[in-house]
Amino acid sequence: MLYSYKMFGWMLGLLLLCVAVFGSRLFTFMDNSNSRRVERLDGLRFLLAFSVVMHHYVYSYYYLRGQPWTPAVFAHNPLNLRMGVFGVTLFFMLSGYLFAQSSPASWLHFYLKRFLRIAPIFYLSSCCCVLLALYLQRHTLVYKDMLLNLYYWFDAGITGIKPPLFGMQDARLINAGVAWTLYWEWAFYFSLPLLCFVRQKTGQLPLAITVIFIAVYFVAPFNQQKAYFIACFAVGALARIVPESIQIPKKLCDSAIVLLLVLIFSITTGRYNINFLPLFALLFILIALGGDIFGLLRLKAFVRLGDASYSIYLLHGIGWFCLNKVIQLTAINLNKAEYTLLATVVLIGLMLICTLTYRFIEQPFMRLGRSNQRI
Repeated sequence: MLYSYKMFGWMLGLLLLCVAVFGSRLFTFMDNSNSRRVERLDGLRFLLAFSVVMHHYVYSYYYLRGQPWTPAVFAHNPLNLRMGVFGVTLFFMLSGYLFAQSSPASWLHFYLKRFLRIAPIFYLSSCCCVLLALYLQRHTLVYKDMLLNLYYWFDAGITGIKPPLFGMQDARLINAGVAWTLYWEWAFYFSLPLLCFVRQKTGQLPLAITVIFIAVYFVAPFNQQKAYFIACFAVGALARIVPESIQIPKKLCDSAIVLLLVLIFSITTGRYNINFLPLFALLFILIALGGDIFGLLRLKAFVRLGDASYSIYLLHGIGWFCLNKVIQLTAINLNKAEYTLLATVVLIGLMLICTLTYRFIEQPFMRLGRSNQRI
């Protein structure tokens, strides 16, 4: 495992490799001509997914070498620790941004579209976890509560529960336990009819500010993490309407974004701390105002991989798990350079797979959701 500045250099190298590989003509099938898309947000999605991938890279490496799945393993990689919170925080804000003004003609069709968007790759991820757990536990299978446990693994993330599989107590870590965020996504979606009703009475700005106020001053004293997540969605909704009243020159936005990124990765703790939320909120609002980090978020490769970011998010943990499990079971002795090279191959291979799952699984189900809306 590389430490500190060497890890930082490797991650920059990975991003450059992604630009070279996925920006090529081989991946033109990922291009989307939809005039409504906002490319900088697609590029942002990829960088957020990449942040989570590199966060779990450290977790998985140490966990399959006998250390607990706790932040203590980031002692030599504090940047990777902060990348997890960074990715999840802005993902929630992005959801709030995209759905804050939702007012569908049919809420039934809205939830059907959300299910068709979330469930297919979720089921693919769960199937991989189930099959891997079945293989690893093949000599000591435990059948108690098997059907009940399997039910939670195929609930599309609504319950947020991932119980043991066939006696494998830590089965949820096969995919790095990422499905917990879907519990909050569904909670946000289920709250939208009420929020839509209130928004029509009060307006979006008062509603967003009120939700942030309640989260910070009434929820946080009892549960800071829940307050943090609620406030993230509200910040996203706030960012949706800020550009209607405020315009800032793009160069100023980009410069401020760079400064905020330096602050976030320098002073935050790598935990969901409500005290640091203003930094993330300002960062996201600046991106909503048009900031793209001097064109970084609009790079063709990042935009393309942004479409595949959901697949990357749900499948990357399986890639890291398989890499480290094979090394563990075969007792292969790799030095740091050899392991890093192998991890590079695994990651690029995983992203290639994710472009295909987007093209052949995600896209067809999204089209199905849109066609059902017209019925």
